[in-house]
Amino acid sequence: MTMKYSIVKIHKGRILDEEEDLTLMELCRICHASPEDLIAMVNEGILEPRGTRVSAWRFPFIAEERVRKVQHLQRDLGVNLPGAALALHLLDRIAQLESGRNH
Repeated sequence: MTMKYSIVKIHKGRILDEEEDLTLMELCRICHASPEDLIAMVNEGILEPRGTRVSAWRFPFIAEERVRKVQHLQRDLGVNLPGAALALHLLDRIAQLESGRNH
């Protein structure tokens, strides 16, 4: 008689609510980014944390989407961080203009 085995992976974590703020380390884990990468994005104006000290920074959940867009621009298109900041600014402006036109 042969026995079949299944491998089950168990992941430990907590469920994040979109209304909940993220710490720097939570955002790092979610986006697979280093704290230095995210600090550079803050310095470039891509991310706007609440709080004055890095250890107290809180990011809105939407920051995850911005980080992933920057990662895509850098990885797939070779865009540097200032270029990614400009691209995000322009994309935000286009979305703002389009939402105003549709109302």
